[in-house]
This record gives sequence, C-alpha cells and structure tokens, in this order.
Amino acid sequence: MITAIFGVLFGLSAWANSADELLGTALLQEALAAKADAASEVTNDRYLSVIDYRAPSNVPRYFLIDTTDMSAEVFLVAHGRGSDPDHDGMADRFSNIEGSKMTSLGAYVTGKTYYGAHGLSLKLKGLSPQNSRAEERLIVIHGADYVHADRAFLGRSWGCPALARDVAERIIPLIKGGSFLYIVGTETGGAEE
Repeated sequence: MITAIFGVLFGLSAWANSADELLGTALLQEALAAKADAASEVTNDRYLSVIDYRAPSNVPRYFLIDTTDMSAEVFLVAHGRGSDPDHDGMADRFSNIEGSKMTSLGAYVTGKTYYGAHGLSLKLKGLSPQNSRAEERLIVIHGADYVHADRAFLGRSWGCPALARDVAERIIPLIKGGSFLYIVGTETGGAEE
C-alpha cells in the first residue's frame, strides 16, 4: 500500500509484484470467486477490476489486475455524492435507487464505450441484486477533473466510479466489452435498495 500511495502522490500509477500484495488475499479471492460465478457474462477475461470503497477517497482503491501474471495497478477513484453526504471522503451508504446519487456495490460486467459529457465513458451492467439498475441509472466508468492526488478528498460523482481523465483514457480500452468489475464497501450509514 505504501508503494501505491507513493506512486499516486507523484502522479504515477503503482505496480506490485502481485495483486495479492496490493489487494490482500481475502478480497482477491472474494473477487475471483464472484468472477467465476459470473463466467457466462465475462467475455474479456484478461483484466479484473476491484474497487474497495472501504478506504477513503484520497487513497488509491481501484485495482486493475492483469490476470495473465496477476500483476496489479492501483488508481484513485471517486464514489457517489449520495454515498458520502457529509463529504468526509468515506463512502458509507450505497443504493440501487434511481436519483440517489449513491454508488452501488457488487459484481458488474463492462459494456460498450461512448463519448459523453465526461469524455470517453464505459457502460456497466450490474450482475448483483444491489446493482441491478446500473444501466437504467446510467452508472458508468468515466474520467473526471475532480479525481486527482492533490485534493484532500476527491470530488464525488452521481454514483459512478470516476477516475482521473488520463487514467480513464488509458484503462477503459483495456476493460471494455465484457470485463469483470467487483465493488466492495462498508454499509455504516444505512443502505437502500
């Protein structure tokens, strides 16, 4: 984790020898098991993405894992403003409700790319009961100016996992079209379906 923080402070992404080093064995195994359960939906098998919203927004928490060698790269990622109503950098509420502006937890598969208000964006399909409305809520991966290392806490999206613009431009082409995304968080502020 120190390597990851050092890399982000200097505008770099951080690589580890293994996903296990950055992510931890328990979360990596949980994500791999969820991916196996969704195998029929996964058509882009090289990359696995895991977002750990249990960490504050100023800590890198988007893990991009190359499954060919299990190396991992980690990035800053924003959460929904409804998930952090007191803007303390911690996502502690999650929802699948339209208009909640909250992040949804669970398993996703990536879809097609498009160019929208945030530039290159990637559609997400929710595979879990707690994120089944992701498509109708327009929950996508996109770049945002409010995601950068020099902020005490990142800005907040309307529920989307938002990355720094340069990061989004680089990784969206890698994970588009059927890659697996797994999002975890701690519900301390009351969840909504």
